[in-house]
Amino acid sequence: MVKIIQGTPQAEVKLVVDLAGELPMFNCHEGYDSSLIEPIICTSPIYSQADKPVGTCAEPDSETCSINVRNPATRSIGQGELISDIVTVTSNPDSQATPVPSSRSFAFCCAANSNILTGLATSSKGVAGLGRSSALSLPSQFADGFRFPNIFSVDLHDSVKDEKVVETTGKIYFGGGPYIHYFWGISDLADRVLTYTPLLINPKSKDEYFVDVKSIQVHGETVPMDENLLSIEETTGIGTSIYKAFIKAHTEWVDRLNIAIAELMDFPNITMVAPVSPFTTCYDSSTIILRGPSVVNNVAPSVSFVFPTSVWNISFFDLVIAEEGVAYVAFVDGGLNPVTSLVIGARQIGFLEFDISRSRLGFEKPNLKECVGC
Repeated sequence: MVKIIQGTPQAEVKLVVDLAGELPMFNCHEGYDSSLIEPIICTSPIYSQADKPVGTCAEPDSETCSINVRNPATRSIGQGELISDIVTVTSNPDSQATPVPSSRSFAFCCAANSNILTGLATSSKGVAGLGRSSALSLPSQFADGFRFPNIFSVDLHDSVKDEKVVETTGKIYFGGGPYIHYFWGISDLADRVLTYTPLLINPKSKDEYFVDVKSIQVHGETVPMDENLLSIEETTGIGTSIYKAFIKAHTEWVDRLNIAIAELMDFPNITMVAPVSPFTTCYDSSTIILRGPSVVNNVAPSVSFVFPTSVWNISFFDLVIAEEGVAYVAFVDGGLNPVTSLVIGARQIGFLEFDISRSRLGFEKPNLKECVGC
């Protein structure tokens, strides 16, 4: 979730982050009172860019105009009203300048009722739409309102658990860097060094973000599969399930590792245990000896995505402790009818820059976020 400071008087509104969302949406009818909230009328250029129900706004000067909104959890379509309200943000604290609060008026969907929020996190009030193509998504509105490049970055690397509020603190940057952080393994601050790959356009999902993965490597070995399985089907925009091939490559790596361990060291074999739903491949964590930062320079990354001109090592350690004594391969089966071949989740994101203005995705190489036992 992300916290948005909006309204007059200012109020903190928690919204679920939806990378494919067309616009921000929240329930402004319950527990929200702003003196500057205004309806956006049918003749407004802003309203012309919204997805509207058929037959809406029969009266051109109507001040109550319905728009469609999608719930990213249930995939259901609901309705609301297009409104505007003040949003207050702070300039990038990583820059040399002193952070300065600034306010602008932005468009939102005011949900018709709380039913639209079904399935979202219980403490959220709505959705922060960060879609690629919509002129009403937060990146587009921020870029237009503050006159900076249409870029946003999601930082889940530096997430720190605050035991007092039981929340995770990440960051979302709008407009570009710098992205200052503690460089892994040393105490000095440094800007993140990013590698880029082009963003593809899926004609059936224009607000989502797609990249051209040519192949997948598991512990340095390319997963055997037809490269076409990773392509977007042009007429449907749908991908193909590759989960079985991926898991097979992982278990074969475990078999090779067990043989090497038996020949060189007096360690027990890595042993499979009963799966922990929703994961299908789990191991006895006490039998896993490759763990922690000390082995980073000695082993290949657990999972790498190979792009046309670059490689993203998305994980050095793909085994995650699920419960006491059990480590699982942190990838989930997309089912028999997957929407895409691969969906990159929050655990793999770490830090990503979505440069919409240049149609490219920036990633860190390598991603050292994940490990077992460190």
